[in-house]
Parts: sequence; structure tokens; C-alpha cells
Amino acid sequence: MALLQAVRDHGSLHAVERGGRMTQSSASRRLIKLERRLRTPLVSRSSTGTELTEAGHALRHAGRRLLGTIDFAMATAHHHADTQERLPVVQFAVGAEWAYDMGRDLTDRFPEVVFDVVPGDSHDVWQRFERYAVDAACGWETTRRPGTQRSETLVHTVVEEPQWVALPRDHPLTGRDTLDLHDLADVEWVATVGGDSGDDQGWAFSLLAPAPRVSFTVRSQSAALELVGRGYGVTLVSPVAAEPEHERSLVLRPLRQKLVRRLSLAVDPLVVPLALARELCAWLRYGYVQRAAKHNPAYAASAAAPSLTKGVRGPAYTRADPLPSSATGLLPVLLSELHWAGQEPDNRFEAEHLHLLRAIDRIGSLNRAADALLVTQPALTRRIHRLEKGCGLPLVYSTARGTSLSAAARRLLDCTGPAERRLDELVGRMRQDTTPPAPGTPAAHRTAASAEPRKGPVSATVASATGR
Repeated sequence: MALLQAVRDHGSLHAVERGGRMTQSSASRRLIKLERRLRTPLVSRSSTGTELTEAGHALRHAGRRLLGTIDFAMATAHHHADTQERLPVVQFAVGAEWAYDMGRDLTDRFPEVVFDVVPGDSHDVWQRFERYAVDAACGWETTRRPGTQRSETLVHTVVEEPQWVALPRDHPLTGRDTLDLHDLADVEWVATVGGDSGDDQGWAFSLLAPAPRVSFTVRSQSAALELVGRGYGVTLVSPVAAEPEHERSLVLRPLRQKLVRRLSLAVDPLVVPLALARELCAWLRYGYVQRAAKHNPAYAASAAAPSLTKGVRGPAYTRADPLPSSATGLLPVLLSELHWAGQEPDNRFEAEHLHLLRAIDRIGSLNRAADALLVTQPALTRRIHRLEKGCGLPLVYSTARGTSLSAAARRLLDCTGPAERRLDELVGRMRQDTTPPAPGTPAAHRTAASAEPRKGPVSATVASATGR
């Protein structure tokens, strides 16, 4: 993780050498060895420097998450688990248009969970989720721009939204109830690039030949609507994008062509259980219906509106209702990304030590565990004693039947288990996905992914690959 972080922060491995941890050549050899073990390139090297690949970013985020949970577990190791209640924290990436006051609304609706809302456009939202930087993501996707490609991901469709056209109020086409895209081929457009609507606008332009004239190019729907209201052209927008003050200057009309984008919710099943994901999806859908009724009553009352309210029970999703017990019983422990103090000299507990404790717990004997770990029994005993001294906590004790873990050690494994499983899942997928999917391949998360059982936790694999 230190090597990947150095590449991420500085674009090279010089920072590792400057920090006195190892030479640059040694750092490079370790990265190459780890890439061979994972069968995946983690960094890309060029004449201008070194940067992380998508797989490198994903491994860095997942590894830092595991190290963060170790920090949290060690910081609270001296507190009794039954006297300190830990709220689960879910990092939630959402589109900027939904992020305003969402954290407070989520707290009111789901009091048993803390949502750390991370705003951004849809590209940024899905990129964060792909790199394991967040636990859940909600953003727009189209046929040309799918959301997440991660396997073993729970994906829920919040709503399917058709795109409408915004025209100046005095435009001659405002007298029609429905417009054809080809009727707008000869008019000037206000083009939206980037953000959540850029791909939708580009899709519409690709259906017109020759390409329409563009008067202005902007990056936000609000700016595009302001220009349309002042008579500088037409634009393609969400039917719920216009604010009430826009009614005096522009009108929205549906298109005969169905340019549809999908608002999707993707969650990591290791962090967000199925019951909570369903409740969250229904809450988001209900919020969209309320917004549609407020901003565009004609759209809310259109033929497509019944599909918006499908599965939504209005009175059942008021803020005063508690989270169902079926969801709260499955909530995970704290998994927010904390500061990693892994390089501090007084922090003696590392990820590979989880592998030692799990082996002792599974086998129930230091002698047999030493054989499984390929070390001698005295060497394993000395290592456990040094670990206990550094942590200031008892980790194992002898019983009539062998060796058992202490309550502190079991709490440590319980706290770090979800993050370790997530890292193990990512590494297992890297080993299997030796070639990238062909263009046009359906997203792997739409179907249940079959995987061969893996041989042991990733802690031992990463430790072995890095020579630790």
C-alpha cells in the first residue's frame, strides 16, 4: 500500500526512497512481483513518470480500507464492545444534483446508519465506485455509458427517465405537445458538454445529419436553461431540471424519440446488505417522484408516470419511520476510510497478522498452526508474544484442548473481516480477469458471477508477494 500510495501522490517511486523505506529499484521489483502474482498491471510506466492503472487504484482503495479498519480496531481495542456502540458508516457517491441536503435527509430516514455523501458528476460517481473508493453509488447511465462493471455488485434501477427539449417560450414549436428531433435540426442549440447530460446531448446530435448549429457550449443544465430562456437556442434536459422561475421564459416538451437514461443505485454487498439497499432504492425513487410532481406536473401525469411510482408506498416512506429490523440486523461494522498509520513505529499490527490469528483460530493449536504457516512453533510463539507486547493486549491463551483467541483478538477479526473479504474478492477477480472484456459485453454485475473458491485470505498473498 505504501508503494501504491507513493505512485498516486508523487507519480514515481522516488518518495519511497526519500523516506528511507527501501531503494527505488527494490520498490520497483516488489511492484513487478506483486503484478505477476495478481496477473494484473497495477502501474503504467512512461517517460513522463509512473501512474496507477484502474486496477492499481482499486487495490489501493481496498487496501487502505483494510488498514483503516485495523487502525480503528486498535484505537478502540481497550473499550468493551458491549459498552461502545459503533454506527456503520457508508460512503455514498451521488450526483451533484442530488447531493444538496441529502446527508441530512438520509440521517432522518435511516437513523441507524451514517451516510458520508460524496458529490460529483456521473462519471466521477461510477469511477469512485469502480475503484472501491465508496461503498455505494447513485448516478445516471445510458446504453452508451453504462454505470459500473464490477462483478458481484447489487444494482437497482431507481427510475428510467426520458429526455425532454427546452425551448424559448416564444418559439414557434411550443404549440406542439410532442416534438420530433428532426424538427429541431435547423435551429440553434445550446450544447451541454461533460457532466451528467453531455452524453445524452451527444447521442441526440448523432441522430441528426448534418450536425445542428451550436450557439453556446456550457457544462451545466442550469446554465443551458438560462441561455434557452434568453432566446439563444434549444437544449436537451431532464424533464425535472427546470425550476419554477423558468416558467416565464421557457417551456419543456417531450420527444417522440425515446432518449432514455437510467438512474441506478449500486452497492457493495459486503458493506450494504440487501434489505438496506432495497429501502434506499425505494427512498430515492420516492424522492424522484416528489421532485417530478413539483417541477413538472405534466411529466408526472404523463403516460410514463405510472412506472415511476411502481413499488413506491407513499406513507411507508415517511421520515419518522424507523429502519426495518430486517435491515438493522445485518448492518456491518465501521468501514469508513480512516487515516492509515501503518508506517508509524509504534503501530506494530499489520494486515498479515490477521492471517496468523485466523489460522490459529481455525486450527486451534499453535503447533499445528505453525505447520500450516510454514514456520516453527517457537518462532510463531515468539511472534505472537511480540505482537501482544506491541498491542498491549492478550491475543491468545492456552486451554485444555489447545490454543484459543482472546476476546480482544476475536473483536479485531470481527471488525476487520468485511474489509478483508472485500480485498480478497478484488484480488480473486484480478487473478481471474486476465483479459479485459470485449467492447459491448454486458455488465458482469447483471448476472451472478461464478468464481472458483480461493485458497486463503489475501493478507498472506500480499505479504508473500511483497516479501514481508
